Amino acid sequence: MRLIVIAVLVCFIAGFECRELKEAFTWSRISYAGLGSTESRNGYQQEGASSSSTFLFPESGNDQNNFGGSYIYENNIPMGANRWKDKLFVTVPRRRVGVPSTLNFVWMNSTERHNVPLIPYPNWRINQFDPTREPDNFVSIYRTAVDACDRLWMVDTGLIETPGNNTRVLPARIIIIDLNTDKVIRQYTLKPSDVVPHSTLANLAVDVTANTCDRAFLYIPDLSGYGLVVYDFHENDSWRVRHNFFFVESLHGDFNVGGQRFHWNDGVFSVALSGVNPDGFRTMYFHSMAGVHIFSVSTRVVRDRGLATRSNHESDFKIAAERAGGSQTSASDLHQPSGVLFLSLVNQNAIGCWNVNNNARSENFDIIHKDDQKLIYPCDLKVYQDEVIVLSNTMPVFLFARLNYDETNFRVWISKVSDAVRDTSCAAMHRKPAGRY
Repeated sequence: MRLIVIAVLVCFIAGFECRELKEAFTWSRISYAGLGSTESRNGYQQEGASSSSTFLFPESGNDQNNFGGSYIYENNIPMGANRWKDKLFVTVPRRRVGVPSTLNFVWMNSTERHNVPLIPYPNWRINQFDPTREPDNFVSIYRTAVDACDRLWMVDTGLIETPGNNTRVLPARIIIIDLNTDKVIRQYTLKPSDVVPHSTLANLAVDVTANTCDRAFLYIPDLSGYGLVVYDFHENDSWRVRHNFFFVESLHGDFNVGGQRFHWNDGVFSVALSGVNPDGFRTMYFHSMAGVHIFSVSTRVVRDRGLATRSNHESDFKIAAERAGGSQTSASDLHQPSGVLFLSLVNQNAIGCWNVNNNARSENFDIIHKDDQKLIYPCDLKVYQDEVIVLSNTMPVFLFARLNYDETNFRVWISKVSDAVRDTSCAAMHRKPAGRY
């Protein structure tokens, strides 16, 4: 395959107008909606309410300690955003102490849009951190996946990531919630052979249709262990896939985000799935965070334990596109009906796109939104039905400097896919001569 070298995306160049996402929710700092009584603690704030209640912990004398420390707003950094019907899920992993709840939501029809308190999901109790009790409680969740069967999937890393002192509370496990009943329907602990000592399981994608709910597969990229974990829902089994394409690309580990210059060595960060192909399988697109290539493999390979775990994959894994420096990408997702792959371009404070039905030529890549003040570090991107959802969280400033919590730091952007790609080279049946990359 002849490689197409794709230049760095640049916005607002001559003859090029960027599309724009719309801000849906913003936060200066993260707070949580307290549920004031034992009875109401397992329920929700009334749908559509103003969410203006002050922060309250559940009513128990020692609950603040059970969260791994009292609430410390500076340590609450949202990492994931996803949607199901009228709920917008927001995850806050326990990267520091003082995080009361790791899995939360806000109502999409909230009358408030700024600093809306997060509501623990499915309840306060299961989000409480206490290693001495309730072994099924959530420890730390980075991102979620919503499937066609109204289920919410997540990986609980089981880690409290205090800088310099990571604490393993529980083994990493997959958790699935029935969104219609708000009940946990399965927990699966990953096997020792699925992970390595330095694994980081921060993203996931579900392979299922509404007619095959009991035949789902979950794909979990391991960004620091350089592998892919596959979970078979029907067999309740898992395995690890190894390939050189999952590794960091050593020439592309330099980042400059939010005025912070740093070097990261994150490998495979995100996977995105095409629609079902004529052979009954999908094409999986994936990339390393510290890298510029987009790779692909058929799910026929990774879903078959024998094929997935063999040492020689021959030509199963392919290079879909090669991009130049500056196009490093965190999260990605694919709108299956149109074939549009959305890309979070962290080094450019931008969201890019490529319609995978088109060749990987420079004229078929585009930017839909760029904002050097507001879209700093787009850390999660999800496609829900015909919407694209992006979370930006200014994380490099949090890690290497200090956030100003009197300013807006965290934003969720939402747009219809058709609006986001209108008049771009990613729109179906649309072609432009050149100049997108």
